[in-house]
Amino acid sequence: MAGFENPFGASYDRVAPAYAARIADELRGKPLDRLLLSRLADDTRGIGPIGDVGCGPGHVARYLSSAGAEVIASDISPGMLREAGVIAPIAPRTAADMRQLPFADHSLAGVCAFYAVIHILPDERPHVFREFHRVLRAGGVALVAFHIGDEVRRLEDWWGIAVSVDFRFLRTEVISAEMGAAGFVIEDEIERAPYSGVEHPSRRGYVYARRTP
Repeated sequence: MAGFENPFGASYDRVAPAYAARIADELRGKPLDRLLLSRLADDTRGIGPIGDVGCGPGHVARYLSSAGAEVIASDISPGMLREAGVIAPIAPRTAADMRQLPFADHSLAGVCAFYAVIHILPDERPHVFREFHRVLRAGGVALVAFHIGDEVRRLEDWWGIAVSVDFRFLRTEVISAEMGAAGFVIEDEIERAPYSGVEHPSRRGYVYARRTP
């Protein structure tokens, strides 16, 4: 992706098979996530595709497809895209950096970014949300999920695999403000406690927003 460094793609390539093995079925234990993804699928059905940005191993794309949505899975990591081809074979896949999305203006009905913007530097995040806004049709919707907090956690060993990945915990009000500044109308801000035994024990945040005409 011209103009941007890719500091984490190689780490995700290395961890992709283990990540897919552990994460592929996690949505079964996340009822709120399923509810929000189903809402996104309902809001976009028959209108156009959803871009699953930072799709990882494709479990979210698989769920959206099963809910009747048309989905395009995109990720900066070729290794993750390979896993997505197995987990969500119905969804077309494309290499993509969310800071420079390969989608035409107004070409998507929805954008889904589950735990993807947590890897973006704070000064680049407003541009990412402008990219989400650019690719969405009028009335299109964006669903963004993230860990809640203020810290940055660096991971150098992931299930015994050497990586170098920063996880930025974020505040719901900050994400909403940045999306609002990019032109979105915020429809919902949701926070929840972690699902014990299912996921990393951090509070989770979601912003559901719509692109105005």
